[in-house]
This record gives sequence, structure tokens and C-alpha cells, in this order.
Amino acid sequence: MRHTARTVTSNLMMAVIFLMLGAFPIDAAPTSRVRNALVIGIARYPDSDFPLPTTIGDARLVADRLKASGFKVELGEDLPKDRMRATIEQFLRKVEPGSTALVYFGGYGIQAGRRNYLIPLDAKIWNEADVIRDGISLDGLLGDLDKRGAAMRIVVLDASRRNPFERRFRSFSAGLAELKPSQGELTLSSAAAGSVLGDPRADTSPFATEIARQITVPDQSIDQALAAARDDIARDRSTGQGPVLVSGLPGAAALDSNRPSGAAMRPPVDGKPPRVIKTEPERPAVIPASKEADPASKDRDIDAIVAAEETVARDFNAASAKNTKAAFEDFVRRHPVGPLTKVALGEIARFDRAVAREPLPTPAAPPSPPVAMQAPPTPSSSPWRTPPGSYSMAELQRKATLDARISRQPRDALAYYERGQFHAQRYDYPAALADFDQAIRLEPKSPEALNNRCWVRAISNDLQKAMDDCNDALALRPRFLDALDSRGFVNLRSGSLRAAIADYDKAIDINANHSSALYGRGIAWSRLGDSSRANADLTRALSLNPVIDRDFAQYGLR
Repeated sequence: MRHTARTVTSNLMMAVIFLMLGAFPIDAAPTSRVRNALVIGIARYPDSDFPLPTTIGDARLVADRLKASGFKVELGEDLPKDRMRATIEQFLRKVEPGSTALVYFGGYGIQAGRRNYLIPLDAKIWNEADVIRDGISLDGLLGDLDKRGAAMRIVVLDASRRNPFERRFRSFSAGLAELKPSQGELTLSSAAAGSVLGDPRADTSPFATEIARQITVPDQSIDQALAAARDDIARDRSTGQGPVLVSGLPGAAALDSNRPSGAAMRPPVDGKPPRVIKTEPERPAVIPASKEADPASKDRDIDAIVAAEETVARDFNAASAKNTKAAFEDFVRRHPVGPLTKVALGEIARFDRAVAREPLPTPAAPPSPPVAMQAPPTPSSSPWRTPPGSYSMAELQRKATLDARISRQPRDALAYYERGQFHAQRYDYPAALADFDQAIRLEPKSPEALNNRCWVRAISNDLQKAMDDCNDALALRPRFLDALDSRGFVNLRSGSLRAAIADYDKAIDINANHSSALYGRGIAWSRLGDSSRANADLTRALSLNPVIDRDFAQYGLR
């Protein structure tokens, strides 16, 4: 943008005045030259089908450029929750009042309750409560920086991905929640709120590469560098990205702390007037007043419970692997109460019944999983794979928790709904359908349960009942994105291609980056002979979710 001579002169005069005063006004920009950065890249999530290809390379690239610009950088790669918290604490201890703090995260992000959470490597997520328990709250991290007195708080997020946890249930909020920076904050996200992006086949992403390039451009403030990165990425249509920059900065600050003191600063981006900020930032208490006031103590309590449940699950899996009466009896001695104890007692009774009939023959092949752990057979009409024969440790822990909730409270509709999601994720559709039936009996006006039952019935070829469920869900919530996608799928499977396209159109109107709706619509256009529209939709869907074609192939649709 060109500036008139009067504007340039005015800006230079303001810069000179600020330099004569020794710094920018205390309410407008950092008063400390200290710059700290936290850079985290996570790639090898155990629940993901494959490692994220760019996150580690991106983190290293951004960290190197920030170090060259004078930032003190804490770099973390593939961090489980405990190490991620420790790295964040180490970063926070170095933040000074009046300084600049920058956070860069590449990995999976999930929104829960309209708040964003950064997901550590070892997160065990099956529902929204697990996101809050195992995720790192972005709002909490920014709040900690504010308490430390950081005058400028910068957040760069490359976390708008379709993550593997979302595949465990049909109702979820795609992408990140809207970022609303407070005074003194600047956020740059790789995608708009509610949008998801696919990963490029490269060591570093265009997003991080452009940010790293702009960091080294001379005489740019931090907000200008990120604004330039946003604009250049958006102009490159080959990336399909539309990064979003939201500024709550009242002024500009130098990006490079090594810049000569006489270098003039440019005005902040977008020309927005500063908002009122606190003149006296709140400082964190040194010692919590009580255990109840200390959030970390609650985390430790939850971690202790999870660790105990994992021990029980591990011991039960070991007994199941041995598949002997003695192994299950040993499990019961060590764990005399609990849902898995009841399962073990049932296995002991099974052995007793078998002995009463005749001695058990020595198996020629490895023993099959215990009867209590085997899933009901999948109907022959289902195009999907058969259920796994045994549970993983995390799955076993999750199912035991849900079984216990239902045992304690048989009218807990939410527990039946969540267990239905659990079974559906494991392709155990008869069990999923039974749980969704019970959830709907207890809570007939649950659009989420109706939508999930619609989906299970559709992939089991019970198309008329599936359509009834989807219609009921949409009657309760007319713009229910997932129900529109589900009904589009029902219409697609039944051959009602125009009706499928109409449903998918409505879903895409709500979220233009919904990969399932785009791919389903692409199949419908293809079957109608419109190859141009089909190719556009299918290509777009695959760019957002590279494995979406495999999902539809499992449904029997190509």
C-alpha cells in the first residue's frame, strides 16, 4: 500500500517521539526487549493412521528463524501431556513483565465447549470431557501469559486438521472454535473457524514456510510479518488455505530484537484503534491457597484414576492372553471389585462349565479371545469390516467405564449414547444399534442419538428406517450438519442421487470444507454423468481428508 508524504511524515514523527521517550507507551506495546517463544510440533499420534508429515519439520524451521531474530525458544517434539506441561512451565518461567511471548503449535487441535485445546501425543479421547481432561487449554495458556505480564502474546496455530478422535462418533464440531483475542493478543490460524485442511506431501508446509520467510524480512513488526504471511498463503490457490489473522494489539513492536534502535516502526495492521487494557496485570499466586484452588491437583487426581484403570486393564489383557482359569483367578485376587472383575468371574465360570462336560482339548492354534470379549457378528448385508476380536487397553478402559456408568444408573441416556459410539467405532453395529435404541427410548428428542442411529442403519442397509431417523433428527434441528450429511448418504445408497445432492448442498453451505459431504456429492455427480462437478468435489474432499476415499470404499461406494 502506498502512503502519502503526510502520512509517512506523521508516522516518522510518532516513531521519533516514542524513541525519545525510550519506549512505546506502556498500554500500547511491550516495554521489555525480552522475547520468548514456545514451539511445539507433534506428529506420531498413536490413534492416527499415519504420522503428520510436516509438523516436526515446521516446528524446527520456525524455531530456527525465531532464534535468528533474537527469541529465546523452547522447542518440543512429539510431547506426551506430562512433558508438554513441563515444557510450557519452563517457557512461562522465562516470561517477563512487559515482554513479548509467542506460541507456535503444529498438531491436532479440538474444540470443546467453544474453546480450543491443543492435543498432546498420549491423549485418550472418546468424548468432549476427555478433550478437556487430556488437552491443553489455549485460553488457559494465554491466561498464564497474561498473568506473567507479557505485554504482547502471539499465537500461531497449525491445528485445523480432521483428527482421528473425531471418527469415533458422528456428532462433533469440525476444526477449531473462533479465535477472539483479548487486548495484547494476536492469533494466526492456518484455517478459518470450523474448517479443516489436509496435509501436503512434504517435509514442511506452505503455512510454516511462509511464516519463516516473513520473520526474516527487515523492518517488519510482528503483526506485519504474520499479516504478510497470511496474504501470500491465501494468494497461492494451490494450497487451498485461507489463514485467519485476528489482532487485539494496540501498537506495533519490533520482530527482531537485534534491530538498531533507530529503526522506525510501522503502524499496526488493519489500522484498528487500541482497546482498553489493564494497567496492572494480575500476578500469579506463588503458592495455591488450597488443593481445591490448585488446578494441577485436580489433574493429578484424574491422572491417578486413569493410571489405576490402566493397571486393571493391563492385568485383564494379560489374563485374557493366557486364557486360563488360573490367570483369571489371579486377576480376581488382585482386583476383587470392578466391572472387569465381573467379566473375569464369568470366564472362570465358563472354564468350570467346560470341565464339568469334558476336559478341555489342547488348542492347535492360538486361543481365541474370551467369549465375553467377542463382539456379536456383523450382518452379512454390511459392507464394512468385521469387529476386532479383542479390545486395546484404551478401548477396554473406556468400555469398562461406560459399563460401570450404566450399571450404576440404568437410565443414563448419555452413557448408552457414548457406548453406542464406542461400538460403532469398532464396527460392532448390532451392539451400537442396541445402545442407540436404548438412548432414544430414554431421550426421544436427542438429534445426536437419532443421527447416529440413522448412520448405523444406513451402513447396515436398513435404509427406510435410517431415513426416518435422519428426518426426525432434522425436524428437531433443521441445520444439523451431520444429519444432513447422513441423510445425503442414505439417499446416495438408495440411488436417489438428486435428493442426495440437495442434502449435501445444504451441508456444504453450512461448512464448505466438510470432506464427507463433498465426497458424497462428488459420487452423486459422477453417477449422474457430470464428470466436471464430480472431479471438483472429489479432488477438494481428498485435499481435506486424504483417506476419505477409503472410508467410502468401506461403505461400498466409489
